[in-house]
Amino acid sequence: MNLLDDLLKGFKTNQLVPVSLNLGTVITRSEARLSLQPGENGETVVAMHGVRKEPLMHQPFFGHEFTPEDKQNLLQTGNMGRIVPLENRKTGEIIPSIISVDRLTNELIALRADKIKIPDEIKGLQLSEEQKKTLQEGRPLYLEGMVSKKGTEFSANVQFNADKRYVEFL
Repeated sequence: MNLLDDLLKGFKTNQLVPVSLNLGTVITRSEARLSLQPGENGETVVAMHGVRKEPLMHQPFFGHEFTPEDKQNLLQTGNMGRIVPLENRKTGEIIPSIISVDRLTNELIALRADKIKIPDEIKGLQLSEEQKKTLQEGRPLYLEGMVSKKGTEFSANVQFNADKRYVEFL
């Protein structure tokens, strides 16, 4: 399925994979995205990210209570649109992070704000420091004067996505 490169780079598979779970008396089949993660004894284990009907926003997410605006943003754009403090359950550390929805599984994904990398240029348009700051904070940004692969000038809203780990077009 040509999925190994993404897994070895630390990403989830870019598509859903059929999985079968045999628990002896119960066998279940489903689809999930897969990722490689460190196990408790230092060995690498396969993690399954199952498909959910909808994102779980009715309960706290690493200590964050979703506001009505947060929920609306996540459902409309897939990105919450701001940095929030999330709690690391193991260490108790508070980590400024952004939250997005995995569009294939509806899983909520958090990314530490210090891991957000904003490019200097998007589609031939040089970003100002103010524009970079807006994207760094997880907020959407309307850009004019970008150039498509066909050479056509266009404008669009862009925003950093925690799941994809790059600036996406909304």
